[in-house]
Amino acid sequence: MAHYFPHEQLEVYGVSLRFAALADELLIAWSSSWAVHGQFDRAVESVVTNLVTAARHRATDAGVYSLECSLGSVLECAACLDVAARRRLIEVSRLHSAKDMLRQIARMEVGLRRSWEHCIREEPEADAADSERYFLHESLEVYQRSLQVHESLDAVWQSGQTPSRYAKRVDELTTSLTLNIAEGNGRFSKIDHRKFLGIAEDVGTKLAAYLDLLAPAAPINVEQAKSYLREVMAMLSGLRGYLDE
Repeated sequence: MAHYFPHEQLEVYGVSLRFAALADELLIAWSSSWAVHGQFDRAVESVVTNLVTAARHRATDAGVYSLECSLGSVLECAACLDVAARRRLIEVSRLHSAKDMLRQIARMEVGLRRSWEHCIREEPEADAADSERYFLHESLEVYQRSLQVHESLDAVWQSGQTPSRYAKRVDELTTSLTLNIAEGNGRFSKIDHRKFLGIAEDVGTKLAAYLDLLAPAAPINVEQAKSYLREVMAMLSGLRGYLDE
């Protein structure tokens, strides 16, 4: 088969297209009213389009940057799947099969990045995982605590009522909080990592306010969610301070 574009020569490009097809199947089954629907849709496209740009520029600053953006979007997709699981939108078996494919893409992209050694220095493997984790960010306490924020609000997600405007904002902000923690942890550049942590902190601050706005009509006491959120914010502040040093 003839390859007319540089990206068509990359095996990882074919895998990313297969994942995009799987993502389409998932998105069809998810209501677009959930914040994770739009985030996942955009992240999947970003994996593919940034990979295409990276292949065109190859071992240049622009190529490395695009490849890292694609890898960051892979981690964002993985975090979206975790959020979807907390919203009960995806079965465990499909969650694992999707994450397996994402881990394959991540490994290929890290390998491609390392092959451009004359442009970048060697870095620790970004997708190493233990027997229970697919990605490094999943082992971070701050990431797991952010998922507990979602879990503590389960009665809000499963109430069966039309979400209020405050519930919708809480959905958007909890989703953004988790995704920014995940994507930031996958960035090789400390500057980029710090940027995503800063975004997560801003989101967490707004989320605290919206939890207070939601509280009077919420089917649960939101204090547990706020307790987890306070822990997340403390951890984010500590991580940002470490990166500043």
